[in-house]
Amino acid sequence: MALTSRPATEADIELVKGIANANLQYFNPKEKRIGDLEAREFIKGFFDPAMTRLTKSPDSDNWESFITLNPDRSRKRYYLDIYTVPGAGTLELSLTMALYLAKEFDPSFQLWLGAQSNDHSYKSLLESRGFGLIRKYWTLEMDLDQTVSASINSPGAIREIDVKDDAELRSFHSVHQDSFSKHFGFMPRSYEEWSKFVLQDSEELGLRAWLISVNGEDVGFLDCNDELKHEDCGYVAGLGVRLAHHGKGLGEALLRHAIQIHTELGRKKLCLNVDAGNESGALRLYEKVGMKPFSEWHQYENPDWSK
Repeated sequence: MALTSRPATEADIELVKGIANANLQYFNPKEKRIGDLEAREFIKGFFDPAMTRLTKSPDSDNWESFITLNPDRSRKRYYLDIYTVPGAGTLELSLTMALYLAKEFDPSFQLWLGAQSNDHSYKSLLESRGFGLIRKYWTLEMDLDQTVSASINSPGAIREIDVKDDAELRSFHSVHQDSFSKHFGFMPRSYEEWSKFVLQDSEELGLRAWLISVNGEDVGFLDCNDELKHEDCGYVAGLGVRLAHHGKGLGEALLRHAIQIHTELGRKKLCLNVDAGNESGALRLYEKVGMKPFSEWHQYENPDWSK
């Protein structure tokens, strides 16, 4: 069977949401639905412009799958996600198309693919193509109207920054890069490149950022966005503490600050993603404040994917 396909554009946001959400909630009814903001990111790209395709079988009246291949040129890495309407039968050919697009663009890039943990057919297909599991990620959430008080005696001073202030943004960059320097898959970004993404997310996703300081030194950060606002849910996009300041309660102070901020905004829940293999103690912290996992995603890689 051949596939009919075409590039997706911003005019296809509703189509992309429909396909992705049908897929997500089929495999996990508790999964959060994607909204306009995330669908637009899928179409445009998270870093550099994405290669996207809507696909369907030739005899279908409706588009059945969505491919989003996101290149990150500075890291020479692709991030690939494929969403298929359950039962459509277009998954294998959509994967073949995505691999072709990636190879045409640059076969020297790493290729990382995401799969919902319950999507056993997709995971089996990836394994048959030589891809292996490299990481597991969980999405955690908590009810904000049932949580304990978010306030604690913070070991540092927390302030919201203006991301358009160059000095503040440079401090954010320094803290961010140090905090994540030991995380799986981390590669440093220059201030110029990194700040471009932050400013873009500020405008397109409503990103807000906070720094925590001790004795006048910025040692931790928190950033949140409106990615899940359509679900009446706050979203912690990033939280980190400089390596030299771990174990001092700074991460907990930042997380409780996020709880307080989103409670005041009237959100019903708060969500974040965590690397299940993270050894920094992040998962223990999230569970301590009452967050529980409800979704699991697996990341796959085949170092020889282009051969």
